[in-house]
This record gives sequence, structure tokens and C-alpha cells, in this order.
Amino acid sequence: MKYLIITILALLSVSSMFGQGDPHYSMYMFNKLAINPAYAGSRDALTLTGHYRNQWEGIDGAPKTFTFAGHAPFFKNKVGVGLSVISDKIGMVNTTYIDMSYAYRIRINDESTLAIGLQGQLDFGRIDWSKADPLDNGDNRFSTIGSETRLNPNFGLGAYYQHEKYYVGISVPRVLKTSIYDKDESSSVLSINSLRSYYLMGGLVTRVSENVKFQPGALVSFNPNSPFELDLNASFVFMDALWVGASYRLGDSFDFIVQYQFNQQIKAAVAADLTLSELNNYSPGSFELMIEYTLKSDGARYNNIRYF
Repeated sequence: MKYLIITILALLSVSSMFGQGDPHYSMYMFNKLAINPAYAGSRDALTLTGHYRNQWEGIDGAPKTFTFAGHAPFFKNKVGVGLSVISDKIGMVNTTYIDMSYAYRIRINDESTLAIGLQGQLDFGRIDWSKADPLDNGDNRFSTIGSETRLNPNFGLGAYYQHEKYYVGISVPRVLKTSIYDKDESSSVLSINSLRSYYLMGGLVTRVSENVKFQPGALVSFNPNSPFELDLNASFVFMDALWVGASYRLGDSFDFIVQYQFNQQIKAAVAADLTLSELNNYSPGSFELMIEYTLKSDGARYNNIRYF
């Protein structure tokens, strides 16, 4: 088991060096602010969201991510402001992202809005070498290093077009290529956003019958130094209350998502991922939990269900 854990941590380290550095979500459609700052204020009401992801259940040191996000419109919906706090833990590495988002919202017509977003960030990373379990029991290097930390500023950009029946967004959540370590011989390959990722998202909702709607969506993630990533999702909405859907992540997993709208203010969702890669020999998959509360900023109740 010790050697398996070390192997997995090594794989995580390599993926941090060659893959994207941003936290990963299966229910990205319910957590758009973490990907695109232009989404701030798009719900036309104060919205608070808690989102937890446990990746690769059963593997020691596998990623665990908790997100709290809040955003609201101001100045007659012409401006959106948001705050997102993300805690991401992978093995010996703990990373906290604090993002402040600002979106300028342009009303195109009665049904659609274009928003341009900017966010400022502080990324705090810490690696605790005392938790390392070296292959060579006589190697004292890890016990003498202790822990290393770094605080990095960053910023992101995005655009988000929203219609009553569809949406399209494009973003670069973290523009600067910042790393938790200086590039010297003692540096680890573990990094905080050492590579820049680009996101393109879109989705729509269409009526199937009086009480059923169909809601497909997609998320494309591109990084010049990592494999192409594509998430395809399709959900059915019953009675404007129950969302039931599935996603396919290219070459990685099948994901099943259920969301329930308890009332006009509160909804909750759960997702389960079935891993398609070789990691399915060690883990049954991943899961996510989400809860959202929506309330108009002036204290009036939110008076309609929003799909995006």
C-alpha cells in the first residue's frame, strides 16, 4: 500500500507539471464563477454556493476540493461582483485560492446580456515534506526540508453571453504562470497554476413536453502543454424541480448528476464519477456535493427558476 500511495502521488505531481493547475469539477455547470469571472451577477440575485469534490475515493492523498462562492448584481444589474474561496488538497500540497470577480453587464435586449469579467486573485500554496514516505528509508532529505509556502497574486479574464434559452462563455481564470517553487534543483514538480488554461463553455434549454425540458451543455479546456479536455453533459428537467443527467469526460470518466430544487431559494445536487482510466483498479470513482441558496439583494424573494 505504501508503494501504491507513493506512485499515485508521483502521478499527481507529474500531472501538476504537465496538466492544468486549476481545480477540477464535474458539476461545473453549477459552479461557473470558479471558471469564468464574467458569470458574477448573472443570476440577477444574491447567490451563495458550497461545492465539495472528493476525487478518486479510497486513494490516500487523492485530490479533495471545497469551494465557497457568492455573487450578486448591483446598480440595476449593470454590474456583478463575486467572491470565491477554494481549498484544494492533493497529497502533501494544500492550495487556497481567493478570487474577487467583477463583471460589467451589457443588456443586449429583453432576453440576453453580455458580460465582460475581470478577477483578482491570491493563490496560497503549502507543501509539507514531513508527510512524505520515501522509498529509501535512509534518505533524510524529506525530514530536513520541513514545509515550503508561497503566496502568488494573479488575475483572470472572461466573457459570458446569456440568453433565456442558452449561454456561451470563454475565460482564462489565471493568466500569470506562477509556481509554488523557484526553478532550481531543489524544486518539486508540484505547482500552483504553472500553466495557463483556456475554457469555452456553452449550454441551452429546450422544452420536450409541458413538464419536461432538455438541457445539454459542454465544457472545453485547452492547455498548450496538456491533453485536450472535453466534458459533454445532457440533463432532463422534470417539473422545474428535478434535474437528472449524465456527463462524459473524454477518456476519463462517466459522470451521473442529480439536482433537486426544494423551493425558489434552495437547491442541492450530487454527482458520482465512474473512472475509465487505469485508476479504476484502485478507486471506484469520485463524488461531488453542492448546495445553493438564492435571495434577491433587496430582501425580496427570488421569483423564478433559473437554468443557467
